[in-house]
Amino acid sequence: MPDKLKVNGDLLSGQIDNGRNKAQFFYWLKTPFEKSRWQSDKTVQSAVIKIKTIKEIDGARNPGEFDFKRYSNHHHVFQTVEIDKITNLRIAEPHDLTGWIYQVRISFINYLQQLPKWLRIHTQSLLVGYSGPNDNGVLQTLSVLGIIHLFSLSGLHVLLLITILKKITSALHITIEFIDWILLLILPIFAIFVGLKTGICRAVVLSIVTIILKKFSLKSSKLDIFALTVLICLWIDPFALIEMGGQLSFVLAGSLLYLTAKSIFESTLKMNLVSLPIICFYTYQFNLLILLMNIVFVPIFMYLILPTTILAAIFPSFLSIWNVFNDIFSYMYSLMDRLSQLSELNLVIGQFPIVIVLVLLILALLQLNQERIWRRPLKYFCLLFISTVIYIKIPIFGSVSIIDVGQGDSILVTTPGFRKIILIDTAGKLGFPQKPWQKRITNDQVKQSTIPYLHYRGIKKIDEVFLSHKDVDHIGNLTTLLDSFPVQRVNFGIGLEQNKRIKDTIDKHPQIIFQKRKRGDDFQIGRSNWQVLWPNKKSIGENGDSLTLLSEQGTKKWLFTGDLDIENKNKILELGAFKIDYLKAGHHGSKTASGDKLLDQTRPQIAFISAGRHNRYGHPNKETLSRLKEHQIKSLNTADCGMITWYYYPFGHERLTTFLRKN
Repeated sequence: MPDKLKVNGDLLSGQIDNGRNKAQFFYWLKTPFEKSRWQSDKTVQSAVIKIKTIKEIDGARNPGEFDFKRYSNHHHVFQTVEIDKITNLRIAEPHDLTGWIYQVRISFINYLQQLPKWLRIHTQSLLVGYSGPNDNGVLQTLSVLGIIHLFSLSGLHVLLLITILKKITSALHITIEFIDWILLLILPIFAIFVGLKTGICRAVVLSIVTIILKKFSLKSSKLDIFALTVLICLWIDPFALIEMGGQLSFVLAGSLLYLTAKSIFESTLKMNLVSLPIICFYTYQFNLLILLMNIVFVPIFMYLILPTTILAAIFPSFLSIWNVFNDIFSYMYSLMDRLSQLSELNLVIGQFPIVIVLVLLILALLQLNQERIWRRPLKYFCLLFISTVIYIKIPIFGSVSIIDVGQGDSILVTTPGFRKIILIDTAGKLGFPQKPWQKRITNDQVKQSTIPYLHYRGIKKIDEVFLSHKDVDHIGNLTTLLDSFPVQRVNFGIGLEQNKRIKDTIDKHPQIIFQKRKRGDDFQIGRSNWQVLWPNKKSIGENGDSLTLLSEQGTKKWLFTGDLDIENKNKILELGAFKIDYLKAGHHGSKTASGDKLLDQTRPQIAFISAGRHNRYGHPNKETLSRLKEHQIKSLNTADCGMITWYYYPFGHERLTTFLRKN
């Protein structure tokens, strides 16, 4: 299915369907010619495939992370297939009406490719419900500004289709009764043609139900019709209300039944209040420009974007005209992109508890039919919303989170009250030499796991970043982090500033403080005390030079050792013994992670290990796990548990949670 195919470097991915089951597949392209062929071929294909592996789809391993398993399961895809070989590739002939409609859809998508960039994006998204692999940037901008719904096929577009058909048939003096029969035929075909999106299915079912009830002279209220529509949609797709898009579609459509407003501003404000709790629950943030953008952009959409979209689809060969409009749209989206990146206007609020979301939603629904906007429900809404944000932003607890970044290290520490945010290492992946055609665009762990988790916790800025040493699996994502998230200061062991990666980073980010650290440094961050135990002299950032930190969080002591070897850990102990409560085991639990002397003298209760699942190094090492067991020290591994988070509260209370095991 070509609109499900993606070519990213030497990786081909998409969906396969054998008539009974659907699966997500991956195939490693062998040659540049093979890559070019898949990029240019836009037809429905059938093939004989040799399967290498079949496994369950991996789910999220950290809070806030996109859960691809959950998303795929809701779309009836439950497995990933790695393909070893593809043979007998040929154009698939459609065998039923759905197949023919889908074939026309693909042909129309290809037909629209001749248009300039922005006209192509408009026509494909608004007329076919398709977004190309290179459209994610503009879709993200529209999402941040709260106007993505205008470009997602929904009831608005079905209403426009019905209106256009009625105008045409009215001009031809065709009766309304006959038009209804035409709509009963066209609307299901239209729903299949645009990809059976939730919003479209709801609008199509609503229109069909309304027509049928009218045909049989059955009187029903708008609420009855809407309720019947919801039941039919859930019968067609039981997962329709699981995701944010489906929830927004049905809630906003139902809200229109009760909306009372004297102006566009009032109606826009009321509808935005209804959508706000749902959006905040899933995205953990909202933009202050949402209301303004909806008021300003809707007329632009209705009177500029929609007409040019329809005309461009009908007359795509008028390129000289469409290039002029393309330049206008290019400037417009460039301005919108700059607005979306203004961090001052983007409020990161964290995930609201589900009970709070439901109460906010009820309050927002109660104010829909109020003649005056500033009534009691809205006052309670604002009070509860602001109180929840304050609770999230100024928590009574502190925490230490071992983020699951695979075979790497990244630890988030937060302090209570007016919290300080500390990140120890950024993780990273070691790249292997590749030819230019093989290089893929990937989201590293910072964008995939760390930043979503920070947003989930309502965190908008990092106060301190500590870099343990120069290895890529510890600091490889530093540049990405500094480019995409506000950071006040970066700390590292003395001598690491001579490393080329760190040198380049310092030169690129003059607005950030870069602080050299060595043994003997003592400092306070928020309500937590920190002490640098290593390095004791200028170094080059090898494992044995790892920045080693002793930190007091609440009434408990933590030791963070980076990849420090046993020999240098023993040197630290020779300078003075100390006790700890929790140990972040070094080097992913390798053989040299924690020696007997360290465990004997520090006596931690629990050792935390950050390691990747099925890693090639066999971490954590069996000898290390046995050593921990001999010393009666419990161990937790991110490979088994996902993210591990320890919370501490007033009066010495504490709590330990793991993301996957939910204990």
